[in-house]
Amino acid sequence: TGIVDVSHEYEKMYVVRPQFFIQLIGLLRNAALNSLKYKQELALVREQNIDITHFEEDLDAFKLAFAKNYNSASTNFGKAIDEIDKAIKRMEEVKKFLTTSGNQLRLANNKLEDVSVKKLTRKNPTMKAKFEALKGE
Repeated sequence: TGIVDVSHEYEKMYVVRPQFFIQLIGLLRNAALNSLKYKQELALVREQNIDITHFEEDLDAFKLAFAKNYNSASTNFGKAIDEIDKAIKRMEEVKKFLTTSGNQLRLANNKLEDVSVKKLTRKNPTMKAKFEALKGE
């Protein structure tokens, strides 16, 4: 009567009449092709899942590397700001010293301009006499 399933007596066994043998081979072939198609689709889905996993791993690695670079740059930026602040303080001290020196030079110049023969000879009678003698000649 065609193809008979006798798996209740023998596991994985079918009885086939010779005239239906070609149809059975066709059925097995089609089943194998469908099975192959499903296996290929399953492999493709697994590969996509692996790609997603690799993408997530790559993204995490990128995030870690970026965070490391950001922290390093932030630290260097902070150090640079500190060094600028120190340089400003040093320059302010130099400015203060230069301003003080300028004031001292101005005072020295004022004292130099106030120097005269009369002021130099005021408390020295010998020098006063010699200058008067020069004037009298």
